[in-house]
Order: sequence, then C-alpha cells, then structure tokens
Amino acid sequence: MNTLRGALLAAAALATLAACQPAEDEPQPETVEERAQARWNLMAEGDFEQAWEYYTPGFRQRVEREEFARDMRRRSVTWLGAEVLGSSCEEPDRCLVTVEVAYRAEVPGLRRTSTQVELSRRLEDEWIRLDGQWWYVKN
Repeated sequence: MNTLRGALLAAAALATLAACQPAEDEPQPETVEERAQARWNLMAEGDFEQAWEYYTPGFRQRVEREEFARDMRRRSVTWLGAEVLGSSCEEPDRCLVTVEVAYRAEVPGLRRTSTQVELSRRLEDEWIRLDGQWWYVKN
C-alpha cells in the first residue's frame, strides 16, 4: 500500500513540476532586437495598424490605431526596409536599438515637381520593458 501511495505522490509531483515548465511550442519572450526588427518589417510592408501594436501602452492610449496608420500613410517617406544592427542597454529595462533604415523620400523641385530619392541612414530607437515585454518609445 505504501509503495502505491508513494508512486502516486511521485506521479503527482512530476505532473505539477511539468505544469510549471513552459511548453516547447509556447513562444518565449522576444528580445528587444527581435521586437525592433518585427516593428520595422511591418513599417516597410506598410502595415501600420500592426506596427502600432509595438508602441508603448501609453502611446496607444493617446493615439488610436486608425489615426496612427492614416498619419503614416500621409508622409512623404516610404520605408523600404530595415536591419537591426545591435542594441545597448544602460539600464535593464531601457535600450537603444541601432537600425539601418532604407527609405524613399520625395524631394520638392522647381516648378511644382518632385523627385523621389532612395536613401538609408542609421537610427537609434528607444525601447522600454514593461511587465516583461519590450515597447517602442515614440520620440
């Protein structure tokens, strides 16, 4: 009887321990660099509604998703692509992410014409971690 009870207790303990472990297919928290790259990929795709999801909760309380997307579409800059180059974190929950961004911009010309030019530049995006998740800080 003691052997059966011991086996049942051991099985229950193993089941409890297994429940505490994350499932292998359960997504793990993304790094700040992964979140930054995902946001820039959405910006380059023109999916501003989804990109809005990466902004801080405070920003999303002030600026509605549709308003943000509309504003981004009205700009004279088109994001073509981006590559996260690295990050530096002076504090555990605040990082600067260095990104090389390619974009197309309209340059006003003479006689009401404009020319499009393609450029690239390095940016430093600020990210903060709140409740275990990284969020883009709009400057």
